[in-house]
This record gives sequence, structure tokens and C-alpha cells, in this order.
Amino acid sequence: MALGFRVFTEIDRAPSALISRFLETATPDLADVMQRTGVVSGAVRPIYQPIPRIAGPAVTVSLADGSFFNMLKIGMEMTQPGDVLVLAGRGNMNYALLGGNVSKGLKHRGVAGAIVDGAVRDAKQIQAAQFPVHARGLAINAGPKEGPGEVNVPVAFGNCVIFPGDIIVADEEGIVAVPPAHAEAVLQGVKDLLAAFERIQPLLERGEVTGIAAIRQQLEASGCEFLHSKYG
Repeated sequence: MALGFRVFTEIDRAPSALISRFLETATPDLADVMQRTGVVSGAVRPIYQPIPRIAGPAVTVSLADGSFFNMLKIGMEMTQPGDVLVLAGRGNMNYALLGGNVSKGLKHRGVAGAIVDGAVRDAKQIQAAQFPVHARGLAINAGPKEGPGEVNVPVAFGNCVIFPGDIIVADEEGIVAVPPAHAEAVLQGVKDLLAAFERIQPLLERGEVTGIAAIRQQLEASGCEFLHSKYG
């Protein structure tokens, strides 16, 4: 039975012009607009800083048991320039799923970066190659070369599900997976959000607490009591 041991060679990729617009979009703003949908756990962090923001279609590799080499190489072969390689290792910190040489090869292949739900190694080499990588941490052991895995399937990754072709946006603050079908709406939502932020700047510069009258009214309606006296 091939379930758990499959390679899908084709994915749908959003137009590059659409994806490039996400390079100007910070992940916290995406998280706000998407109501925390598609937000990867903060445990997956940049392995070096400063690190550039990346945005690209997800090429997913499921590495359920830590064996990585063959399936990783097949996943690499499925990438195109601008893609983000997504290595779903279920948070396994016993083995490194990515290292310096592989990262150098991916960089020269034109891959935008990699995110790893697990460990990597050779952090200084990866930084020297200027290949953006986000991972849970570092481990020096390499995993088994042979074993099952899948390429370009939906994967559980950092408390969310990433589908092949999702637009991965990763920067120094976090990682978000944006479904391409909703990309335009998300970008418009970010534009509206930033406009709202701009409108409240004068209040912030005066040291005012925004929306405080409505907040107090809501609290009082919920039964909160404001006592104009000292405690005791």
C-alpha cells in the first residue's frame, strides 16, 4: 500500500506577481487579518538573524519517522525557483532534517527558503549561504537515509495544516500559510488594517488609550464594577 509513501509531482502555484506582494506584508498583520488561521507555532523560529522575509509556494515533504535523505532529495527535485520547502518532521528534535550543503544547493536552485518542523544543523554554514531557514532548533545527528515519507501532500506543521501550493510568508516574527484562493482578500484586509493603524497614530502620540470609552461600557454591561476609592 502506497499510503504514506507517495510523491505527487505537480502542484498549483499562485502567479509570481501575486506572491511578490506578500514580501511587503508583515506576518503579524497577516495573522490579524486571517484571525490566526494558518499561523505556525512560534516554536519554529529563524535559525539566524537578521533574516529576510520570504514568500513562496509551499512544496511539502512529510517526514513522519525522521528518515529524511531520500524523500528530502525527491522534495528538492520538485521545487522551482521561488518555492518554499516545507519539511514536516512532527517536531522531532533527535535528527537534523536540513544542513549546510543541502541549503547551499537549494539556494543555488533558486528556492526562496525552507521551514522545518524539527531540527536542522550547520547553522553558520546556512547563514553564510544566505539561505533563509526557520526551524524548532538544532541537532547534530543526521536521520536515517531510507524510510517512508510523502511529497506534496497536506502536512501537519507547527499546529496548523499546510497544503501544497499555499503561499508561505516567513519573517523574523513568524510564519503564516495563506491559501492562494484567499490571497487577494487577505492582501486587501492588510491594506485596510494598516489604514486603520495610521488613523490612530495621533491618539497614540498623545498617549491616549484607544477605544477606552467603548471598552469601559462593555465591561460595565458585563457586570464589572468601577469603584472610585482605594482598595481595602
